Amino acid sequence: MTVIQPQDTFRLRAPLQLAGEISVPGDKSISHRSVILAGISEGRSTISGFLNSADCLATMKIMQALGVSIEASGDDFVVQGVGLHGLTEADDVLDCGNAGTGMRLLAGLLAAQSFSSTLVGDESLSQRPMKRIIEPLTRMGARIESDNYTAPLHFEPAIGLTGIDYHSPVASAQVKSAILLAGLYANGSTSVTEPQLSRDHTETMLKGFGCEVQRDGLTVRITAPEKLTAQDILVPGDVSSAAFFMVLGVLHPQADFVINQVSINPTRAAVIHILQDMGADITVFNQTEQGGEPVADVRIKSSQLQGIDIPNKYIASAIDEFPILFIAAALAQGTTRLTGAEELRHKESDRIAVMCQGLKRLGIDCEELSDGAVIYGGQLGSGIVDGHGDHRCAMSFLVASALTDRPISVRGCHNINTSFPGFFQVCNDLGVNTERPLPVIAVDGPSGVGKGTLCSRLARSLGWHLLDSGAIYRALALKIIKDALVDADEDDWIQAATELDLHFEVDADRGTRIMLDGENVTARLRSEQCAKVASQVAPVAAVRTALLHRQQAFLKPPGLVADGRDMGTVVFKNAPLKLFLTASATIRAERRYKQLQSAGVDVKIRDLLKDIEARDQRDSGRAVAPLVPADDAIVIDTGDLSIDKVYELAMQLVHDNLSLVTSDASSTG
Repeated sequence: MTVIQPQDTFRLRAPLQLAGEISVPGDKSISHRSVILAGISEGRSTISGFLNSADCLATMKIMQALGVSIEASGDDFVVQGVGLHGLTEADDVLDCGNAGTGMRLLAGLLAAQSFSSTLVGDESLSQRPMKRIIEPLTRMGARIESDNYTAPLHFEPAIGLTGIDYHSPVASAQVKSAILLAGLYANGSTSVTEPQLSRDHTETMLKGFGCEVQRDGLTVRITAPEKLTAQDILVPGDVSSAAFFMVLGVLHPQADFVINQVSINPTRAAVIHILQDMGADITVFNQTEQGGEPVADVRIKSSQLQGIDIPNKYIASAIDEFPILFIAAALAQGTTRLTGAEELRHKESDRIAVMCQGLKRLGIDCEELSDGAVIYGGQLGSGIVDGHGDHRCAMSFLVASALTDRPISVRGCHNINTSFPGFFQVCNDLGVNTERPLPVIAVDGPSGVGKGTLCSRLARSLGWHLLDSGAIYRALALKIIKDALVDADEDDWIQAATELDLHFEVDADRGTRIMLDGENVTARLRSEQCAKVASQVAPVAAVRTALLHRQQAFLKPPGLVADGRDMGTVVFKNAPLKLFLTASATIRAERRYKQLQSAGVDVKIRDLLKDIEARDQRDSGRAVAPLVPADDAIVIDTGDLSIDKVYELAMQLVHDNLSLVTSDASSTG
């Protein structure tokens, strides 16, 4: 049969000890710049260590579309540069995918070309601010068309650019690089002055390709060169990628390992300094230089972190590492304060909001500020957090999942490959296992709202297991009735629950049969007497505890649809999708009346209504596991909806929340 499974929800499990050596992929920022500058240089460049991520490959494909020959040679890429004026018009729009760095750098390049072009991106990138590059490039003479200063960006042929002295309101290497790349084609000199020094890979690499670069404090200046000369480039390990494992190591109780050959460029290494200021035992050694970029091995040991006020001087150079630093702060002792990082709101997601929301879901007390956050160190709880498709947020929460025995599942991991395609492999190299948590759809609500019918249809459609938790309580009620224990002490009910001989038999033709003491009691469980007694025994805490593990045992691959009254609040608190069905007592009484009439049972509707209202009051008012929607449940009022419409709504929510993929598998029942 066809089985449907979630494809982008994961969690990590760390071993008792982290030891050995690991390597992280090439630096993302340097990879983008290497293929652009090699493409407009004269001669042949070989790029080693290029990051084969979705973002960097998007930039490479755009350079190829502009006429640059790029060929793979083993693990390297060979670029035959076309020179500063050798690019040609592409046949189609140029798709940056999710690459904000690629789009902003390429904008500076395309703004100066003698042909028209258009840069597009995915939904996320199309919402990111481009005014910060459009305004200075326009001042230089570029002709750029854009709606609301977001992608798509259309470039008309340049008539001639003029160098400017630009004072950037933000410390952004992307803004600086876009202006400097346009400055390669501008009359006169071009300079950029920043409020803080951002990463300087563009300046460093321009020097290597033969461009004269002058730096005076926070100002960098170039004059358009006659040409750029090809050079071979060795891309060092990405410190942003290494940061995930730095935090994992210092927070793990038994860790001592080395990350090999990581870029420690002073404009990028702030994450190391921040962690050291928090008390992290991190040692940098074996320092060398690769193409003007300092690299070193980094040793990580278990540490006790302390909360700090993060110095403003580190903000610009650690901007990409703050999601994982939020995790470090969450498990540090004391309070960590971050301010001056408003730029985090304009990344692949609003990273301040995403990280604070996720930490709160995991029980960490934190305050969201307009330009940062205040995080109070604590202990991680269990839960499901959403990376919102932001690769750095998703990987940060995955690291958190490896640092606790409490189950944490992270969804929204589908864009991890945009920056770190080998993330799970590096985890594996360190002994950290990747798991796909089994999905649960928890459906709660009172009787008569259509839970049973909906859950059966969902389970059949998805090819998942079905748990009718009400049947378990009704089976216990039937046992109590059979053994004349209705008026007995609660201790007798607890013993009956503990010794309950109950199992479900699944038959493709006859559906699910509920077997109690070896007898098929499926039909008898639907009696009004069973329902009444079940409602009496359900509030007993010890009874619920006895039946809890029996219910949780129903969770088996490929997934479970759980029908009950406390599935989302107690039994499966980490369910990635929780539904709560409701309807007025009057409507539910009418539905029950029609069911009983069709079965030949004579009953008065007012008696049914009175019974339903009394049961609702007992269930919602009980001290143990009351019938209430989970905080994160989606409430559906079925009063005016057909079962087909309820099913349609539920299936849409399933696909929206679980990121499902279909596969062929044998029936699991």
